Amino acid sequence: MGYRIFVESSADFTPKMLKSFGLDLVPLKLIRGEQTMSNEEMDPKYFYDLERSGETMTTCAANVNDYIEAFEPHLKNGQDILLLGFTSGLSSSVNNAEQAACELREKYPERKIYIIDTKCANYGQGLLADLVTRKKAAGATIDEAKAYAEKMMLKIYHVFTVPSLMYLKKGGRISAATAIAGTVLGIRPVLYVQDDGKIYVAGKARGRRASIKALYDAFEKHAVNPKSQNVYISHADCPEDAEELASMLRGKVKSVTIGYIGPVFGCHCGPEALSLYFICDERKP
Repeated sequence: MGYRIFVESSADFTPKMLKSFGLDLVPLKLIRGEQTMSNEEMDPKYFYDLERSGETMTTCAANVNDYIEAFEPHLKNGQDILLLGFTSGLSSSVNNAEQAACELREKYPERKIYIIDTKCANYGQGLLADLVTRKKAAGATIDEAKAYAEKMMLKIYHVFTVPSLMYLKKGGRISAATAIAGTVLGIRPVLYVQDDGKIYVAGKARGRRASIKALYDAFEKHAVNPKSQNVYISHADCPEDAEELASMLRGKVKSVTIGYIGPVFGCHCGPEALSLYFICDERKP
């Protein structure tokens, strides 16, 4: 009966993209006051307008039952499961997914359930899903797809810039010391994700244009076979910045996909963050 490939909302694929790639989704939660909703229930542009107005929202990892509810219908239908999970360096979701898988393996011992801590986030997780679903479409078995995901996941370069590190500090994604060290008036921190799936400061850029150029420079330094690459750009309601970066890349890569950083991830980066994801030689500054 084949297998299903899952991602969480942290991959920030739109419903159209999920359908195009044949992916299934485990929603992550956004908490606004007394209201809890899935990442997909709030329009990203509206979300960033709320953040700019001073409203603060928080997030909630997918719990064990969320994964059971997502996986079990497919297991009942005789399908196996491969989850390309949100990095454990930023969320407890993938650990909850493994707990769910342990329960389900007892109930469905004949089925394969693979949980991969991808050490990826946002469109980095999405780019990995893009690569793995293409392997599946080419005839890869679930074991071959799993092995390929594990081979490629640390070759997905994540580099991004934010106007301020305070959102990342508030969300507990970086330390207070890192936030203070990286926040200087007129300077935009440039950050990247290391092999442990956590965020580190790679450098600083003076002003918006220099920060965009810093993302492109990381691509120039680390991209492997750029002409064959489908690169991804995500933004926190700064489409002009995303387009400026894309214009630097077009003609040098196979394709450029641009999309919003969704509300769940946006809670931790804040408005006007800009990210670039591509296949690299190594995850270093």
